[in-house]
Amino acid sequence: MATQPKISPLPSNAPHFAHEFTKRMRMRKDVTKKPSVRQTQSIPQLLSARYFRNGKLTLEDFLDAAIYTTFPPDQKIAREVAEDILLGREKEEKKPNPDQQQVVIQQGKSDALSKVMDQIRREQELAKIIKKDKVEAGYEYLLKLRKKRDKRLYNAAHDYLTDGEIVLRGITSHQELKKTAAQELMEHFGGLSTKDIQNSQPLDCLDDVCNSPNAAEQIAASSLRGDPDIEDRFAELAERDTTTAARALKHMEELGSLTPEQQKAMDQKLQDALDDLSEAADYARELGRIPANLDKFIKNAPQQFSLSDAAAFAQKIKDATGKDIMDDLLDQYDQQFDSGASNRVDMRQLAENARNNASWNNLVEKQTQSLIESADSRSSPSDFLRSTLAQNQPHQEHLPDQATKEQWDEAMKEFANGAVERSPTKQHLRQTVKHVSRLGQVPSTDTIRKTGERLGMTEEEILELINPSFEVIKKLIQAGMKDFERLHSLMSSAGLSQQQLRQLGDIAAQMGNQSALGAVAHEDLHAAMGTQGSGMHRRGYGYQAQQSGSTGQPYDKDRANMALGGLLGGPATNIIKIWYTYRDELPPELKQKLRDIAKRLLIDLGMRYAKQTMGSSMLGGIQESTTVRPFRIGDEIDLINLEETIDLLLAEGRTNFKIIETSDFLVTETYMGHRAFYWALDKSGSMDSPNKLGMLAISVMAGLYGVKKDDFGAVLFDNMTHVVKEIANRNISIEKVASDLLEARAGGGTGGQESMKLALRNFEDTRAKEKIFIFSTDMYLSDQEVCEDLAERMKPLGIKMIILVPAHEHNPQAAQSLAKKAHGVVLEINSVEELPAKLLRITNY
Repeated sequence: MATQPKISPLPSNAPHFAHEFTKRMRMRKDVTKKPSVRQTQSIPQLLSARYFRNGKLTLEDFLDAAIYTTFPPDQKIAREVAEDILLGREKEEKKPNPDQQQVVIQQGKSDALSKVMDQIRREQELAKIIKKDKVEAGYEYLLKLRKKRDKRLYNAAHDYLTDGEIVLRGITSHQELKKTAAQELMEHFGGLSTKDIQNSQPLDCLDDVCNSPNAAEQIAASSLRGDPDIEDRFAELAERDTTTAARALKHMEELGSLTPEQQKAMDQKLQDALDDLSEAADYARELGRIPANLDKFIKNAPQQFSLSDAAAFAQKIKDATGKDIMDDLLDQYDQQFDSGASNRVDMRQLAENARNNASWNNLVEKQTQSLIESADSRSSPSDFLRSTLAQNQPHQEHLPDQATKEQWDEAMKEFANGAVERSPTKQHLRQTVKHVSRLGQVPSTDTIRKTGERLGMTEEEILELINPSFEVIKKLIQAGMKDFERLHSLMSSAGLSQQQLRQLGDIAAQMGNQSALGAVAHEDLHAAMGTQGSGMHRRGYGYQAQQSGSTGQPYDKDRANMALGGLLGGPATNIIKIWYTYRDELPPELKQKLRDIAKRLLIDLGMRYAKQTMGSSMLGGIQESTTVRPFRIGDEIDLINLEETIDLLLAEGRTNFKIIETSDFLVTETYMGHRAFYWALDKSGSMDSPNKLGMLAISVMAGLYGVKKDDFGAVLFDNMTHVVKEIANRNISIEKVASDLLEARAGGGTGGQESMKLALRNFEDTRAKEKIFIFSTDMYLSDQEVCEDLAERMKPLGIKMIILVPAHEHNPQAAQSLAKKAHGVVLEINSVEELPAKLLRITNY
């Protein structure tokens, strides 16, 4: 550090330093992730902690605070910026920046040029070394060396110098050869092989190896030299570091520098010095055999190591010797579970080290009971067990065989039943049964019944939980039940057939029960309206529009209208999916009504998700201010403020308006806002799913509401490109965008290059400070390479790229490769409900 820093390392200077550092980092164009206000708070907090711990602060503390609170890829930049602030280094005056495209070209040229220059420098260095007379002498010496009968020197030197290096270096004597090769050997101190130590003898550097900083190399070389105190030194090393001692013994055994008595005595001393399974595993790895007292270490392992650590040591022993001790380890953890081993075992570790044996089964059962017992000490036992089930249920997929999967399933059932037993209220019980059932564990009938009775539930309510079957739902509708949430929950979990849903729809229609009819409609719209079609019960997500029967089929208009009205009682996101599912199977008049409902809800959803994601204070690219000025050539006509213009003319006493100059008009001043968005959305054949199309539509609407109209653009693409809205088109209606989205159809190949070119052109039409390109696709692109080339152009232009992908249905390698080229991020979305929070986090609102 400099002797006269610009900032003194005092606690009072921490806030100023943090503010200056964050400001400069945000101004840098090459950072991957711009720092937020939280970093301005984190730096003083970290420095305060160091001050109270050490009683003082240093410039290194300030530097570390800046680096450690910075996103890892930007830490090199953070060091540079922090040093500039701390040392007060003045930057040289920069030359005017060339055109951005020229920068990219220049960078490519400089990379190629630097490679050529490096090659020229290497050749120049080689030319300095090579001298003709030396080369000739070296060649003559090499010929003589290779003719010698005693090849020990040549073979030893050849491990470090090639024939060409001997010639080019002009080596002409044994002494010079030994010295050069020995220097190469000694550069590897700390990682010498047995052969290296053996080569040190003919290279006359054995004494140097005996002084190696590595204790194993020291002792092995000393034994080769014949030092008399080798056993004492080895015994001391074994007491201090058994792993290094094992490596030393391995070297000596391979060198053959010990007598059988010495080897046996040293091996015994080493085994006596081993303390635990970790050291025994290192012994086995180095020497390829197991210690005689391995059983003792296995027995002690449950009191010393977690099951995962012990399993790692067992694997190390198995790799080195072929002996599998895992069954013995599990047996010890089982036997000692109640005497301390329970603190070193958990469900995750048991899943990772599953074995089809009695000990593993016992451990799973004991750990399950331990967690259930510990739940009672929690503030919410039922929620704790539900969370435990959610965390551990996925492990079942990775278990090695059916027997272990069955044992794991039994444990998960106990968690599910335990969560049900501990439900404090009727509503909580319903939620718990629904939650654990979705996780794949249906609670037992007895458990549900006993808990329901304890909570005072009627027989009918208990039957709903035990078996949300067709008959139960049917009786509820016949009894006049109009609770949409309750009915829809029962229908969605009962797995009803299309015929059963149609029967429930008929009953609801006859009784005029719109809520029940709406619940049926959310499961099967045809069943609710009494129309024909496959609907939700089609196989898979791909579908073809029905070409017959959808336009002329008879239907009850009153029932259809009641069903469409009942739809509004359910989730709006589901109604959007229903539109994409049924739009080609309905008569024209019903299709139009469903479309109107979907459009209204799509607009509402966009507004709601925009507020969740971006808040109400989000500013777009060009914002209107409260001040006005005379019109100038080039101003937007839309900015003319007619009210202010008329007031001005009247205030001037103008009575004749036949002659009006352009300067008589007043326009509203504008200023630069914050962000501009451009969405490119994949509607290719692989996106042919109501879920994916629904997410796509709601995403666009959220973006449209999240920023002002002149900051938002959207395009749909497959092998063709459909422009929904250009950034420059500021007058397009929200209804027009919604209509375009609802008519979008998935099909064709996946080509993203045209949409990316459109994005680059569109960002030229905005003066927003921050430009964000959201590329929504499953990444099965037919033009991946071209898209990557276009993505590389975005970072230098200040465009942040977010690749929005369906979590379980995308090409992760292609997504990461494209994100790397653009210095962007991949954002995985499971459902549209996740979109607001994840976009909020990744765009740093």
